[in-house]
Amino acid sequence: MKLKATSQEIDLIETDTVVLSFFENERPLKGAVGLTDWRMCGRLSRLIMHNWIDGEYGEPLLMPANHRMNSGKVLVLGLGLFDQYDMNRYKQVVDKICETLMKIQVNRFALPMPGVELAQLDPAEAAEILGKALQRVYGPKADLLRGLEVVVVAPGPDLKRINPVLARLERSNRA
Repeated sequence: MKLKATSQEIDLIETDTVVLSFFENERPLKGAVGLTDWRMCGRLSRLIMHNWIDGEYGEPLLMPANHRMNSGKVLVLGLGLFDQYDMNRYKQVVDKICETLMKIQVNRFALPMPGVELAQLDPAEAAEILGKALQRVYGPKADLLRGLEVVVVAPGPDLKRINPVLARLERSNRA
C-alpha cells in the first residue's frame, strides 16, 4: 500500500479514480468538488439542479471523467447535512468510500479527506481513520492491498500533520 499526501489540485493528479464528496446543504460546491465541477463544465451542478444527486448522506455517483481531468472516473459521495457532520460521520463516510472502491475494484485513487477541511476536523486523526479503513477493507485481499495507491489531497499546512501518519501506516503494512 502506497499512501501519499499532496496539496496539488485534484484535476492534475494522474490516477484511475478521483473520489469527491459534498454536503447536502453545500451550494455552491466548494474545494476539490467545486474545481472538478468547473473542470467538467458544470456536470455536477447540472446533476444537482435536475435532482439526480443532492448530497444526501451515503448517496454515491460514479461517472466518467472528461479530458480536463487526469483520471478516468469520478466517484462522488454525499455527506449529508453539514451541521450533523463530525468525526463519527467521517468514519462512516470513509468506510463507505473504501467499500465502494473495493466493490468496483479500484486500487489507484485520489481524494481530499471527506468534509475534513470544511468541518474543521483534525487532519491527522482523519488520516489515521482513512488508513485503518483502507487496511480493514482491502486487507482480506492481500494482492489488492499491496497494489493500493492512494493520494490524499489536503491544504499545504495540514501536510505536516498528515504525512507522518500516512508514512507510519504505509510502513506498518509492509511488515
